[in-house]
Amino acid sequence: MQGLSGLCQTSTVRVHHPACAAQLWSIRSSVKSSASHASRLLRDAAVQSRPFSSCRTRPNLRKLRPVQATASAPPKDLPKEEKIKVDEVQVTPVTKHVTAFRSICTQRLKFEIEYGLKRGTTDNCYVIQENNTVVLVDVPDQAFTDDFVSALERFISLKDIQHLVVTQLTPKHVPSIKAFLQRRNTSDNVSQLQITLSNPAKQVLKSTMEKDDEGSKLLEVVNVVTAKTGTTVTLSEDSKLQLIPVPTPRWPDLLCVYHRTDRLLFTSNIFSAHVAPSVVNTSGESPKDVGGWDLYGQDWRHYFDCMLAPVAKQAAGGLDKLADIISPSAETLSTQEAAVGALQKTLKSAQAALEGRQAAVFGEQAMSSGGRMTAIPLTVNALCPSHGPVVQSSLTELLRSYQKWTTDQIENAKKGKIAVLYASAYGNTAGMAQAISRGITKAGIGVETLNLEEDSVDDALAAVKEAKGFIIGSPTLGGHLPTQVQTALGAIVRESSVRELPCGVFGSFGWSGEAVDELENRLKDAGFNMAFKPIRVKFKPSAKDVQICEESGVDLAQAVHKAMKVQERQAGSSQVKTGGASGVEQAVGRLVGSMCVVTGRDEDAESAMLASWVSQASFDPPGLSIAVKKDRAVETLLVMGNKFNVNVLAQGNEKV
Repeated sequence: MQGLSGLCQTSTVRVHHPACAAQLWSIRSSVKSSASHASRLLRDAAVQSRPFSSCRTRPNLRKLRPVQATASAPPKDLPKEEKIKVDEVQVTPVTKHVTAFRSICTQRLKFEIEYGLKRGTTDNCYVIQENNTVVLVDVPDQAFTDDFVSALERFISLKDIQHLVVTQLTPKHVPSIKAFLQRRNTSDNVSQLQITLSNPAKQVLKSTMEKDDEGSKLLEVVNVVTAKTGTTVTLSEDSKLQLIPVPTPRWPDLLCVYHRTDRLLFTSNIFSAHVAPSVVNTSGESPKDVGGWDLYGQDWRHYFDCMLAPVAKQAAGGLDKLADIISPSAETLSTQEAAVGALQKTLKSAQAALEGRQAAVFGEQAMSSGGRMTAIPLTVNALCPSHGPVVQSSLTELLRSYQKWTTDQIENAKKGKIAVLYASAYGNTAGMAQAISRGITKAGIGVETLNLEEDSVDDALAAVKEAKGFIIGSPTLGGHLPTQVQTALGAIVRESSVRELPCGVFGSFGWSGEAVDELENRLKDAGFNMAFKPIRVKFKPSAKDVQICEESGVDLAQAVHKAMKVQERQAGSSQVKTGGASGVEQAVGRLVGSMCVVTGRDEDAESAMLASWVSQASFDPPGLSIAVKKDRAVETLLVMGNKFNVNVLAQGNEKV
């Protein structure tokens, strides 16, 4: 078995070689009857093979997966995704300088829980034209690539677009960037394009585009700029786009873009909603939220619950940042709100002006080290999100609701929360985690969702220790758990204080799915109790799989809620008995009808008496009265200012 162990380890380390991979799978098949030895071999191999990168963006894990041999006849091809029917790409003006390109789909675009209302979606991109500068803000999902590029080309010559600003990027957006660059480069006398995006998004762009020679060549002819706080895109001498990084755990690469001329804030995924215009019976002639909260309120709330509620604590900073800088314009407010807002704006502006004066007098360095620099509020007429309507008539209400929803989630988590830990190779396990988290919040329990690729083991363990239950999910990579999941699982198993917590496991796989089995077995061996059956999904979750995930989250949340109710009843019962009293108050309350011994002392003189006439005299402050005859020896010790003790005899000791 030592020889097999060494060979397995070597095969896993050099997993790119087909022969080694074939040997590995053959060995795994041959030792299948010895479950404990095979499990140890796989675990040792997983520890050495570190399949995840330490970067914050999603790594290219396909290069790290071993070639699958014929031990159990793995599938030859990944399942083909259904072709999404694109209804149309609507091109409608938002303001004088901004035009919205809304790729509309009325069917359920994906099976992720965020599309669970089945009201379709819009994938929004925007073109800004001011003076002689043209900026494209975002590109759509690859499902809309061809229709979008064609619509864009009909609207404007692609060579006239000088800037592309990407507010949030996933590998599924890259095909649209690639198609846009290809079509643009076919024009004559084309100028260099500047692509501005955050550093995490830049890593995704490069890692995805550089997979082939064509993508690499396309990147060579563009100027890629990393956006930071203070980065701007110049439209004219008097006008610039202001880029505002607003990273969240869900979208660490997220940027917001402020167009001062038209007072628009492009908010990327924040303030989005998955709903098609025809579903809410609007013509689509206007991209704005015509009909307001009555039409779109449930869609905004559902999107928040799915995407931000599970990470409300971590996302609160970014949302607070937006709330601080957004100042709704008078056009979006009632008369009273406008008056209050104008006053607040005046005070903020005065404070900013004062601090600016202080910085001029005392120096920027002194202010940055010891002073308080306040962001000048941005007057906003409308929010332009990546999905759903442009928010204008409901702007103030949506801002307030986001703040309230975030606060409610954080408060729920303080009362009791469930930790959801996961790592995801291709986004499938992440989709399952999202559905489970949605089920938990749906049941009224707080949730803290952590991506083990980005959050440390200490953060994961702290979340579990603070929680009333936890769930951990993992993909299967080369028959093993990813290193991050292995490490987090080891820390949890070693922590004895969390072994009474209800828990669950889930994961996706492409061939064998050992990761979920290993999660379950190691937790059970350590004495943990499973709240629901392990959830295994092959490849991409279906609608049924998403439903099972959501129901499992609800089941665990209800179990936690029930346990919390029992604890509350027990605490309430104890409180009823004691009246929520302090130790002194409880002691005084027990005096009625009790047999007591009263003792007193004055310097070295001491005495005692048996007393039965002892009762409570007051509640606040707690007081008592004792009847002491004059002939009792202890009476001389019970004078004003002296201390005495009242000892209540235990039942059965009255005759002692």
